[in-house]
Amino acid sequence: MGTGDMGHAVGRALIKEGFRVITALIGRRERSCKLAKLGGLEDVGSLENLIKESDLFLSIMPPHEALRFASLSCNIIDKTGSKTVYADFNAIAPGTSKEIGGVFNKSGLAFIDGSIIGPPPGKNIITRMYSSGYESETLLSLSGPNLNFVSLGSEIGRASALKMCYAALTKGTMALDLAALLAGKKMGVYEELKTEFINSQEAAYGRMESRLPWLSTDAGRWSGEMDEIALSFDSVGLPGGFHRAAADIYRRLADTSLAQEKPENKDKSRTLDEALEIF
Repeated sequence: MGTGDMGHAVGRALIKEGFRVITALIGRRERSCKLAKLGGLEDVGSLENLIKESDLFLSIMPPHEALRFASLSCNIIDKTGSKTVYADFNAIAPGTSKEIGGVFNKSGLAFIDGSIIGPPPGKNIITRMYSSGYESETLLSLSGPNLNFVSLGSEIGRASALKMCYAALTKGTMALDLAALLAGKKMGVYEELKTEFINSQEAAYGRMESRLPWLSTDAGRWSGEMDEIALSFDSVGLPGGFHRAAADIYRRLADTSLAQEKPENKDKSRTLDEALEIF
């Protein structure tokens, strides 16, 4: 749960390894249902059925939904007496993961803190699935050609901490790249800035050309991730303002016309200059 770009691909990779992978599609959006079908996931209808029939529950969804959904799932697991192990693989701060872990701990239920680094698993793509918590090593047997499960020990929050530090650079840099280019447009020096980047920052500009034209596709999800990174930095005495600004950039992108695109129907011919005009 859920079956978005990452979730359905993780499910498909596990199916290829011989596991039965199920999901609950009642009330889900049309795209989620289509992706679940594409991945070969079996629909068992309700969340209650999903919990009753699963040994391991993987939560893969936008970070702002993680805590609410975990609390709902914990109540159902507790009431039904299910033995499923709940693993949260969302892009959340270690503090948020520990809060979720506390919810499960109060009910005496198993919980694994997880994080995902890399694009969705597929042909020639290996996605790394990090986990921490007392049950984390039980996930190692799920590893295969396209999924590499790695345990970071028994402490809840370590897997989330790794994701926060990693995405702080990768997705944070993309937001900064876009902000710099847009500032150049607003100040009337864009062409000169572009020429300077090409001449003296060739690798950085190549990254901008290859990613920024389609950044709005992921902006809605990544804004919440930036908020979680800011909380993570705050918790260790580092300024969270970098990533609150990045969250603002992504929220603005989510309000543009290009945010309606999905990975499967995005305009791959769009240039960086064309995207910047729209933004």
